[in-house]
Amino acid sequence: MVDWTDDRITALSDQDLKNLLTNAERKSVADIVAKCQTELEKRNAAKPRKASKPRSELKEFEHDVSAQLAEIGKEVAGKYDLSEETAKAKSEGVKGFKAHRLLDSKGYAKLGGMQRDGSVAIERYISYRRGDSTAYLGVFLPKDAPAEDHEFHVIAPKAFLEDGKPVADIRPSATEKQKQPADSGLAFKDLPSAAAAFDRALAKLTA
Repeated sequence: MVDWTDDRITALSDQDLKNLLTNAERKSVADIVAKCQTELEKRNAAKPRKASKPRSELKEFEHDVSAQLAEIGKEVAGKYDLSEETAKAKSEGVKGFKAHRLLDSKGYAKLGGMQRDGSVAIERYISYRRGDSTAYLGVFLPKDAPAEDHEFHVIAPKAFLEDGKPVADIRPSATEKQKQPADSGLAFKDLPSAAAAFDRALAKLTA
């Protein structure tokens, strides 16, 4: 039987070391199993970690603005009762009602359907629904457009938006299925103005 000293084990190639470990485990040779595992751990620790690919400029913008939208979401959630429980309670009797989660599972703005199906470069949003009414705030960038062409869209029932326009006017490329379930919208170039309009819409929606 081979005397598997530390030096012998260290001299093995990665594959031979793994083979020895497998055989030692099969034969229940605990001493050799322990030596092999220790050597494998050393080798794994010494291997350089693969560097994650840097985000593209557009992805970096999407990530940053998603975080900004999430912060606005957290602010309004502290100001109004936007819980799913309240939304359900206040929407009793509305056929097919489904409460909206304000943010995604990671605490960022949600991924919009138009970005999901590739119709646009970026659509990230936060939204709240109560009854038949939905208030939406999102960033919108057409396909193949530079990041600076982005807009912030607020979509809500016409009664909740001052000077609201038909959604088709601010999203001419959207199909009927892609339009948000509201009859009016506003487009802004800056997020603070859009956030203020969204806040006003929420105030009316939750009153």
